[in-house]
Amino acid sequence: MFPLLTRARLMLILAIAASASTNGCSTNEAEFRQNLVYVKAQEKTLKSEINPRQLQDVDNVLVAFFGTPDDPRVPQVGDETADLLSQSRLEMAAGAVSSNEQGKPQGLYREHCAHCHGVTGDGAGPTAEFLNPYPRDYRMGVFKFKSTPKGEKPTHEDLRQILVNGIPGTAMPSFKLLPEDELESLIQYVQYLAIRGEVERALIYECANELDRDDRLVDFDAAETDRETYNEQVEYVTSIVADTMQRWVDAESKAVPVPARPEPADLAASIAHGRELFYGPIANCVKCHGDSALGDGQKNDFDDWTKDWTVKIGIDPNKAESGEEIEHFIAAGAFEPRNIHPRNLRQGVYRGGRRPLDLYWRVKNGIDGTPMPGVLMKPEGAGPDAQGLSPADLWDLINYVRQLPYEELSETGLRKPNFQRDRL
Repeated sequence: MFPLLTRARLMLILAIAASASTNGCSTNEAEFRQNLVYVKAQEKTLKSEINPRQLQDVDNVLVAFFGTPDDPRVPQVGDETADLLSQSRLEMAAGAVSSNEQGKPQGLYREHCAHCHGVTGDGAGPTAEFLNPYPRDYRMGVFKFKSTPKGEKPTHEDLRQILVNGIPGTAMPSFKLLPEDELESLIQYVQYLAIRGEVERALIYECANELDRDDRLVDFDAAETDRETYNEQVEYVTSIVADTMQRWVDAESKAVPVPARPEPADLAASIAHGRELFYGPIANCVKCHGDSALGDGQKNDFDDWTKDWTVKIGIDPNKAESGEEIEHFIAAGAFEPRNIHPRNLRQGVYRGGRRPLDLYWRVKNGIDGTPMPGVLMKPEGAGPDAQGLSPADLWDLINYVRQLPYEELSETGLRKPNFQRDRL
């Protein structure tokens, strides 16, 4: 149960949001795009359209909790999540690019991020379609490179590392030269957009799968005619927002600890053992990364952002006969499906970071949003015959992966590409 003051304040905000949606907004104001791709995916599963009035309820609730791109709002849903986002940080990142009277910058997200990730955080900015890989769509709340297990949110430090280091091999640059307060504002704004997107998806799912067609997500008229029903509706949507935010709070305690990296007495033996694991049945890295570790083990899979509106609802992007359905989703805002290729480990380019602990997290946790699984680990205290890798095994595997770029097979290709003429 949420505090009475919070609930009363939320009811007022919801009423204002409903009024604003009825009266319309200035065409000069930036707007968050509705997640039409997810709407269409739910409608395909249902084999019927979601009631437009319910989708308007979704928009009204989102404005009530999260505000607009020019006027963001921190959702007030309880003490447990009160410190997750800062209103002043969001205001520094949101809005048009400008500065205040003290010279403090505003509109940081649109200045640095929106051209790729879009104002909504949907990964559909003006340059996005021309980039490979596509920029991240935050709205699923899924991030690839992090210290937490698959299915968990990234920590604050995980997001900071991405901003500071960029993502090698992609269009994502480093922002390490930004002042600390600007970095912090961007981190929180990315969290804000991700939370908003997750809540939007949850509300759309609710309308599609839990409500009857004539039901209302939040019936604003009922505030006067059926207060009990209205209160229950407000409480329910508040719980969805609170649960979503709580998962981000909980992530801070879920980073996987990395044991000290042992200094092997015989590095060559460690690498040799790592090679056995790479090609062996437990780690089985060869299945995707290929016999030569060039990333050519399989090339027909897709990431979870693509599967969300294709494979998950019965569309196979690899089949030509799926073309018409795919075009239907592209018209709603999706991008042309692209296969996700395993990393070419001989290049020595590690998108999630090249530090040993980064590689430890990638192998142990897997990579969220991709087919890359976490490796099977032996339970703590298990005997030598137990299935899985020990921490020492995992470090041997990492030692092998880290030396792959320096093998003769790798060096031959790097030393003299076949398109490069000898210099005089």
